[in-house]
Amino acid sequence: MISVLIVDDSRTTLKYLCKLVEAEPDMTVVGTAVNGLDAIAKVKLLKPQVVIMDIEMPELDGISATRQIMEENPVPIIICSANLSHNLTEKSYRAIQAGALAAVVKPRGAGSPGAREIVATLLHKVKVLSEVKVVRRRSMAAVPSVLPVTEAAVAGFDHELLGLLKRTPPSLIAIGASTGGPLALRALLAKLKQDFPLPILIVQHIASGFLEGMVSWLQSEVALVVTIAAEARKPLPGHAYFAPDGYHLELADTGLMRLLSTPREYNVQPAVAPLFRSLARPQAPPTLAILLTGMGRDGALELLAMRQRGQVTIAQDEASAVVNGMPGEAWRLGAVQARMSPEAIGELLDHLALFLK
Repeated sequence: MISVLIVDDSRTTLKYLCKLVEAEPDMTVVGTAVNGLDAIAKVKLLKPQVVIMDIEMPELDGISATRQIMEENPVPIIICSANLSHNLTEKSYRAIQAGALAAVVKPRGAGSPGAREIVATLLHKVKVLSEVKVVRRRSMAAVPSVLPVTEAAVAGFDHELLGLLKRTPPSLIAIGASTGGPLALRALLAKLKQDFPLPILIVQHIASGFLEGMVSWLQSEVALVVTIAAEARKPLPGHAYFAPDGYHLELADTGLMRLLSTPREYNVQPAVAPLFRSLARPQAPPTLAILLTGMGRDGALELLAMRQRGQVTIAQDEASAVVNGMPGEAWRLGAVQARMSPEAIGELLDHLALFLK
């Protein structure tokens, strides 16, 4: 039975969220809290497996509460945003930077638009993240908010792989990510300088309406230009392009970005698979493909096709991945040439950039 603590300053919302969770046969609500201070105390007392956290609350907001919980009594935290304003979605990613694992839209009631899908997304996140082992964070005032330093990051990047990339230099970087991806992307992209000589195409599984907030947050954290991909545009060096809400992203044979409204793959849209598949074609440019943390198998088989085509492939290592589903499946298939932490991948790319300039 998955024990859940629900935090919200609205009694009506608390009652509704409790009803949704309790309706699941494998979940139970062990407590509720009405603000951040209350949440910190309840986490310590009740030791829930998952916390559903509001952002804007009196006394102490969800971002500050998340930060303190992750420093003192770490637990998987899901941020629930009341609306999709740019301000609130960006705050959601500030909460992820503080240690939350996911951000979703707050369910509004059975008659609201998209209610069934919103509820299903929240409950699915609860189930998946209840199995994630989180780690205690040091004070965010003392250190930058990045993923925990792993053995791979301390050891540095793979010098043999760097040699391979120097012999067959890529002209493009392609990245796929899901749960845990925003922090992994921040850790990786933060290693790159403003004049990074290659374009980067990224597919991040993300709840509808949250993309602009995530892009805005990342832009404030890294030196690259972070933006949303547009149809028939040529990807530029020093730019990181995200697949937009509701569209798959691929690179056409012309070298231009193409947005596809084709059906979901691996039950998501955008999916990593179309991007990687387009880069496994004979006409595709030399590419370094990276598969980061995430549940499921999206991109793993397509990464194998890329490797078989001669592209260079990397997966995030199990020690640093929030969820080892996607990168773990890629490793099991033999689709990757190396496994590294996001920091180590960023260091690899930074050293490659010095060679390419």
